[in-house]
Formats: sequence, structure tokens, C-alpha cells
Amino acid sequence: MPFHEPCIDRIADTVGKYEALAWLTGSLSCFVGLGLLALWNEKASKIPFTPKVYPYEILRVELGGEP
Repeated sequence: MPFHEPCIDRIADTVGKYEALAWLTGSLSCFVGLGLLALWNEKASKIPFTPKVYPYEILRVELGGEP
């Protein structure tokens, strides 16, 4: 007996090999589709940094400009 559990030795007859492969492929394609949808819809990658907001007209007077 190679395994300690006898239920592991038997292969379940309820799901066939190709049916299990079809379920696995379908579920993985669902995850890939969801990932591609998230990648396509991601807004943060289009603006990698926040826009800078300078107070008081970019501190013109403090940097030596005319008031």
C-alpha cells in the first residue's frame, strides 16, 4: 500500500479524466479573463503619480519673483 489512506489509492469514478481537465481549463480561463479585465480597467497605471498642487502660484514670491 503506497499511501496511508486507502481512499487515496482509489481514483474517484464520479469525474472522468477529461471532464476534470475541462473543469480545470474553464476555471483557469475564468481567472485569466478576470485578470485581463482588471489589467485593462486599471486607472492607476495610466497616472503613475499624483498631480502636484503648488500653493500660492508655485511660491513665486518666496522664490524671488515679483508679487
